[in-house]
Amino acid sequence: MELLDKIIPKKNLETASAPTQVAIEKMSYLQDGFETSKSCRGRASNLKTGLETVYENYFNQCKLDHHKQERLKQPYKTELKDVLTQLDTKKEKITQISASISSTREEIQQLKQDIILVQKQPENFGIDIEHKSATKLWIGLFLLLPLSIYIFIFYISTSYSAFFKEFDPETSLFDGVFEANALAKAFQDGTLELGFVLFIPFVFFSLGYLIHMFWERKHTINYIKVAGLLLITFMFDAILAYLIDEKVHYLSATIDSAKFSVSMAVQSANFWLIIFAGFVSYIVWGLVFDMVMNENAKRDKVQTFKRSKKEEIWHRNRIISRSLKKHEKLKEEIAALKIRNTRLQSIIAGFILPIQNYKAFAVEYLKGWQKFIAAELTLGKGEQEQLITDCRATYAEHVKMLDLEADNYQNKVYTPTF
Repeated sequence: MELLDKIIPKKNLETASAPTQVAIEKMSYLQDGFETSKSCRGRASNLKTGLETVYENYFNQCKLDHHKQERLKQPYKTELKDVLTQLDTKKEKITQISASISSTREEIQQLKQDIILVQKQPENFGIDIEHKSATKLWIGLFLLLPLSIYIFIFYISTSYSAFFKEFDPETSLFDGVFEANALAKAFQDGTLELGFVLFIPFVFFSLGYLIHMFWERKHTINYIKVAGLLLITFMFDAILAYLIDEKVHYLSATIDSAKFSVSMAVQSANFWLIIFAGFVSYIVWGLVFDMVMNENAKRDKVQTFKRSKKEEIWHRNRIISRSLKKHEKLKEEIAALKIRNTRLQSIIAGFILPIQNYKAFAVEYLKGWQKFIAAELTLGKGEQEQLITDCRATYAEHVKMLDLEADNYQNKVYTPTF
């Protein structure tokens, strides 16, 4: 038999003996120790032999008591059933995870194939690409570039003329609207003036981009937003036209001339000329910009499709990564359960020795031995105390030899060797 010890927590698993029966057994060991000590005059060497005999008898009694062994092994049999159930459950989970990983990897391979094939045969993936889209796109870009330059120049010039330029009697309408040296003069006027006239065109470009974004999403609220942005653009152009027309009006005004008003501006051809030079050009720019963006979106369908497939691949790789971690954790748990399963089967196949019970009986045997020495053996006080001390040392050596010193576990398990 192979000894498998220190694997069972300290817990009294032997519940068969009633308190009265235990007391009777202890009394028997006490009496046996007294009688044996009496027969050999309490010699410590005889105590060693007596303890070995007591242990051998107790060992054989526990080993042959099948009813007691069945009670002691019952907790381990219950645990074994639970371990086997856990093993079956975890093996089933690991099979499911393996199947899921395999399926996900097949999906990734299919997605990679789609990315390759969509470039060659986009129509097979429901992507309709017009061959004229490239022509429309390049024409749109060809028109958009000069329109952007014109709008950039127009709003720099008109903004400077409306807010900062001082008109003189020789200033014509064209010179009032288009100031050729707007940036240079704004720089001379100051940093704030330069920044204002330099960046104000980007406000209109941003408005045009927002109009495209809102118009792209067909919702009533977006139509309202588009109308609002167009109204804001028109109002700003109207303000620029009003300020420039006002300055032109006062150049030729006399003392008796009426004060310039909104009604006079509305009736002025110059006012509407400035508005349409800016606002209409801005509308045309917005339409061309929208067309360019739409044509580019058509050409970008394949790239969008490929990006979406790559995102799906990334997402599935993350799923595989998480599944592999679960797979490895389950494998570790299964390995630990298999080890525990082997130990439990060894425990059940062997037999259990309740060592704390034995130590309780052995102590009673020692007490009986010492009782004779103290009560009936005629010795001097010093000799008597020395003999009792030797007996205690013999008991301690006996316990140490059997590896029974620890009190943190109840049972020792002896397993069969094959």
